[in-house]
Amino acid sequence: MSFLSVKLFFLLAPLLVGLIGLGVNCYVACRDLDAVLSVFKNSYAVMYYGRMPSGKWTFAMRLSLASNLSGTIAWSSRYVRRGMLDPEELARLPVSIKRRMIWSSVLSAGGFMGLLVAIIALEIFK
Repeated sequence: MSFLSVKLFFLLAPLLVGLIGLGVNCYVACRDLDAVLSVFKNSYAVMYYGRMPSGKWTFAMRLSLASNLSGTIAWSSRYVRRGMLDPEELARLPVSIKRRMIWSSVLSAGGFMGLLVAIIALEIFK
């Protein structure tokens, strides 16, 4: 394998992981977001991110909200300790939706971090 193909692999692999995370996030935004918002009625973190703007939700707004809420659900212990997320409501969230939100957040963050590491490593080993 040539050095160019190795460089290409190290740049495309994390990018692909991040795009898979974005795809899962799109699915959550289209299919699961209404169920998530109906479960969380008293949690400050969800109500803060999910404030209904005037007018209708666009796809970009749903995608942004799903991304924020996925991060909140993925690292929920932090928000529960601070009192921003109600643990009873978190327990009522269906496991399948919770799992998709965690996958979305972890894949997106992992792809971004992997891309940063690859860019830094390629700059160092020019």
